[in-house]
Amino acid sequence: MNLSVNTSLHARPPARAVSPTRAPGGQAPLSLALREGTRKAHRLVESAGFVQALLRGVVDRRAYARLLAALLRVYSALERALERHRDHPDVRAIYLPALARRDALAQDLALYDPTRALLREPPSPATRAYVQRILQLEREAPELLVAHAYTRYLGDLSGGRVLRGLVQRVLRPPPGRGLEFYRFPAIPDPVAFKHDYRARLDTLGTSPARAQAIVAEATRAFDHNHALFRELEGSALRTVLLLLRSANPFRQRAHNAGEDRAPELVHT
Repeated sequence: MNLSVNTSLHARPPARAVSPTRAPGGQAPLSLALREGTRKAHRLVESAGFVQALLRGVVDRRAYARLLAALLRVYSALERALERHRDHPDVRAIYLPALARRDALAQDLALYDPTRALLREPPSPATRAYVQRILQLEREAPELLVAHAYTRYLGDLSGGRVLRGLVQRVLRPPPGRGLEFYRFPAIPDPVAFKHDYRARLDTLGTSPARAQAIVAEATRAFDHNHALFRELEGSALRTVLLLLRSANPFRQRAHNAGEDRAPELVHT
């Protein structure tokens, strides 16, 4: 998906909006149902050891490259599916090429895995399951792609700035390289854009049953992301994490910098 297409979707600055609220005795807006219905799954992903390791500066380049390779496969499948169904009534509202991450991930992976060895390997079990689920929805239930787009893209926007700084500090990529995944050049105001995105979700006019299905699918998307992170947690990393859970200078510095809470790799 090329960021240059459909420029009208990101040339106009999105309007700020208030947070949706539940109408008395009525159906909750979809964005609110997603936030409330995936809260537990969101917390589980935030506590993943890989995320905690990144916060504490103990993730090596190879593990990070494996994450990028997995996400490249996931986003390639998701963005092809969204592009194919961009005129679907439910997909149309959230089909925003300004969010596309596939090309950015490919650029970053070229730095951390210059021989492309990881992409020649078979995908990991968690990656394969994630991609197969997206492909199944592309064939059978494109309206549920909304849940996967919401889970991944709003997480990218929410945690991108913090994660960019963490990756830069831990892995020290060359200037101007290795951090494209966290850059959204066509979105100058991520906060306003997220408000607009939620407002778009709330225009879908879904029935209670359809909204419930989308929330359930978003929870499943969180589960897939958690499985990706779990695969990256080798026994050596778990041992380091156990040691780092005790007080240490890095943790105090992270706390002082406001980074003791995991940034959002996926969103609710």
